[in-house]
Amino acid sequence: MSEKPQTQISKSYYSDLERDGMIFAKIIRSPKKAGILKSVEIKDLPDGYFLIDAKNFPGKNSIETLGVNTEIFCSEKLLYEGQPIALLAGPDKNLLEEFASKAKIEIEALSEPVEKTILSQKRIVLGGGRQKNVQKFFNKAALKVQNKWVYNLDSTEVNETNGALCYMTKDTLTVNTPTQWPGHLIKNLCAVFSIPEEKIFVNKTISCEPSVNSLWGNTLLVCQTCAAVILSQKPVKLVYSREEDDKFISNTGEVAITHKTAFDKDGTILAATIDIDFDAGAFNPFAEEIIDRLTIASVGVYNFDNLEINAVARASQKPPASVNVETIDAQAFYALECQLQKAADVAGFAPGELRAINSKILNKQASKMPFNINIEKGAESLEAILRQSDFQRKFVTNKINASYSSDSIKPRGIGLSTAYDASGYYGTSIFECDQKMEATLQKDGSLVIHAVTPSKTIMEIWKNEAAEILQIDPKMVKVNSEFNLKDDPLIPENFYSNLSIMTSLLKKCCQGIQTKRFRSPLPITVSKAITKTQIKQWNKTRFKGTPFNSTSFIVVALELTVDTCVYKPEIKNIWVAVSAGKILAGKEAESKIKFSIQKTLAELILGEKLSAKNIYISFVQSESEPAQIGGLIKKALPAAFSAALSQALRLDIHSIPLKNGELFKSVLDQKEAAKEKDNQQKKEGGQ
Repeated sequence: MSEKPQTQISKSYYSDLERDGMIFAKIIRSPKKAGILKSVEIKDLPDGYFLIDAKNFPGKNSIETLGVNTEIFCSEKLLYEGQPIALLAGPDKNLLEEFASKAKIEIEALSEPVEKTILSQKRIVLGGGRQKNVQKFFNKAALKVQNKWVYNLDSTEVNETNGALCYMTKDTLTVNTPTQWPGHLIKNLCAVFSIPEEKIFVNKTISCEPSVNSLWGNTLLVCQTCAAVILSQKPVKLVYSREEDDKFISNTGEVAITHKTAFDKDGTILAATIDIDFDAGAFNPFAEEIIDRLTIASVGVYNFDNLEINAVARASQKPPASVNVETIDAQAFYALECQLQKAADVAGFAPGELRAINSKILNKQASKMPFNINIEKGAESLEAILRQSDFQRKFVTNKINASYSSDSIKPRGIGLSTAYDASGYYGTSIFECDQKMEATLQKDGSLVIHAVTPSKTIMEIWKNEAAEILQIDPKMVKVNSEFNLKDDPLIPENFYSNLSIMTSLLKKCCQGIQTKRFRSPLPITVSKAITKTQIKQWNKTRFKGTPFNSTSFIVVALELTVDTCVYKPEIKNIWVAVSAGKILAGKEAESKIKFSIQKTLAELILGEKLSAKNIYISFVQSESEPAQIGGLIKKALPAAFSAALSQALRLDIHSIPLKNGELFKSVLDQKEAAKEKDNQQKKEGGQ
């Protein structure tokens, strides 16, 4: 094993790095979504330029991710439009574009249609008697509400796109890239090019948010780049265009969820059916994990005595969807909260009361639900937002005003939503909860934490927590993020590095060190991991129990008006209540939530940049372990926005993002439909 760490943290962007003799690379992609690739060629390339495809690839032409094999360059059957079919490399990156446009690609049509494949599915039935038939409860319901909800927010980052700079020095391969899964990258480079693992070194360059990095997409592009390195024996840089990054890195796939809910006259849910349809793209190694998480989140914090859930991930002729760990289940919360708000609007229920009476979790009551979600101070959070926003009065007033068509009354709406952010899913079949932390108290009294470098905020929390337990100066606490392969975290950074689990494990490490401190010589090293007892809280086979290590909870109320001249929403107020255990860095947490609010608002309408000036945030404090809050806003805010906008314009808004100008057309269509209905009624009355 080499003495040099195989994974190091770089303070540079890979695109800023240079090497003597460096050349550039560009991916040639399929112009069609299906067919048989016969050939790809670019004639009369100048000296120094060359093309790599499956036929002359210098190694094994595939990578492996969780048992799923992916071709580096398509060898025959095309799976989706934009699939890599070749790589063009040469010294002038501007000329690469010109030469690539001259590529002649021969594709033969398929003789038979593409078969539709199901990648993962889940069915849950609760109640319904011996026949497990929940449909019978709809016959005696006072209210039945059925809607299809679609959530497809774009989380495109504005900073550096994905890519890599790779080079060989003698028999050693060095890779500079914003990977968040170094172990996966190194093992695949070894398998593809037969380079010993100890001869592969990864400099993990500055990356965008972990949530939107395609975990296997980065490994794929690095293997493509390294193929050019091996053939040319020169340093090679590959930089994705913004369009490529959007389609093949940040794309998380579309989720459509259909809710059918039956209520009694008091607003209690009698029964529900939930159908979840996830377009996973051409393939998706994380399909099972995504379906599991969507299924659990589809019922939120509510109680259903009679319930049927059917969830499916389907393969399609679209680019493979990435996995957004931070908001993996956001679509489910959006659909559920919009469904409840719609029921409240139709039947005249109070939205807050409707949620409260249907949630035994928030009220700390025993539940028959298969998913045990531990929410702390949920009822207090909901009550705080209802009170602060004066929600009930505004909801009723807006509904009355919306029923009058008057230019003097500016359309106004208010929406409510709840969600939780969960970490440490015990049912994962991907990494078997391989969460661990190691810390060493050195001879000089300093503490070294061996872990992936966290954010600045979490780093400060770690320093203060460790310093308090060990009674040392926080400045004496450091993080070592250099790993050899045998010690490298097996799981991606965005699965590995989260506040709640890793902070809890760090505290246990420090407590273990403190116990040994005055009885054993320094240095003292202690490692801690999630225990098997914790994991067994969730029965994966029966899909029942406590699925998560920790959860935080959020309630959001959003108030808006609509400028009827241009039909643009104007956000008036946003109220947020968060229950996330002990808040260790209050100002930083509040800043993070406000930033997430502005970022999410900017994604809700394509071509528009919504923003909010009046944001009110409150934390419902407790002494429990801190829980992560990074995904809360993305899971709760969109539903509150849709509900508020639907009330203001008396529209049924079933999907986000909206398109610029879509609201105006929808209002005109609604008025035309109402006019036609009125004329029809008059006609029938005259007869």
